[in-house]
Amino acid sequence: MLMEEDNKDKGVPISFGTTQDRKLFPHHCAFNRLGNLDGIRGETHLGPDKYNVDKFNSIDYNIKTKPTNNLGYSLGARTASRIPNLKCRNGYFAHDLSRGIELTFPGPTSYQNEEKKSVKKNKEAFNNSSLRFQPEGKSTVYQPAPGTYEHDVKRFRRVEFAGSFGGKQQLKETISIKCVQNNEDICDSCKRPPIGDYFTYKARALCRNCHSFHSAYGEKYPPSYLQAFSKVRDCSEIHHHEGTTAKIKLRDPKLERKQRYREAYFHQYFH
Repeated sequence: MLMEEDNKDKGVPISFGTTQDRKLFPHHCAFNRLGNLDGIRGETHLGPDKYNVDKFNSIDYNIKTKPTNNLGYSLGARTASRIPNLKCRNGYFAHDLSRGIELTFPGPTSYQNEEKKSVKKNKEAFNNSSLRFQPEGKSTVYQPAPGTYEHDVKRFRRVEFAGSFGGKQQLKETISIKCVQNNEDICDSCKRPPIGDYFTYKARALCRNCHSFHSAYGEKYPPSYLQAFSKVRDCSEIHHHEGTTAKIKLRDPKLERKQRYREAYFHQYFH
C-alpha cells in the first residue's frame, strides 16, 4: 500500500505520450501537402500583442506628429486664443486682470429668479366638475328607443337607367319637364295656378299642397287615384321661348344634368 501511494505522488513524467519538444508553427511545418506549400511561412517577431498600438494612436502622439498651422486654417485667420483664461468672481466670469482687460459675463446662476410665485389652486380637480361615470338612469335618456331605426330598409340603392342594345343609356327621371310656351295648368282642388313642381294625371293637375293634403286624409280623392299622378316641372326656370319654339337657355346644361341625377338618387329614399 505504501509503494502505491509513493508512485501516485511522483506522477508520470511523460506528457502526450512523448518527451520530445513540441514542434509548433512557424518554426516547424506540418509533414503533409499543406506544409509543403511555399507560401505558408512564418515570422517569429510577428504575432498578437507585438505592436504598441496605445503609443501610436494616442492624442499626444497625433498632436506632436501631425503638421498644424499656428495661425489658423485659412488666409487672414485669427491668432487669438480660442478659449480665453477666465476667472470666476462673485458669480461673474472675468478675463485675466494681469492683461489689463476686464470683461464680465453673467454666470449660470445670474438669471435664476429666487422669488417664489404663488400657484392658484383649481376649484375642481383637472378643472372639470362633471361626473366620471354617468348614472344609469341618466344614460338611458340619450339612447334611442327600440324601433327608432328602420333596419328593414333597402340599402345601397342606385339610380336607374333605361338602355337599349347599341344605344345610349338614359336616366330615368323622377320629375318630367313640361316644355310649353305658356303653361295654363290650374289645380283641380284649389283652382289656382301651381307654383314650382306639381302633379298631373291626364288633363288634371294638383299642386303640392293639395296633393299632400288629399294623400294624408283621402276625403275627396281615393289613394289609388292619387298614385296615378306624376310629378311635373315647368320649363320656365330652364329656358325661355318668347312666343316661339326656340329655347333660350337660362342655366348651364351641366348643372341641370347634375340636379336631375341628384333628384333621381334622393327619390330612391324619399318619395
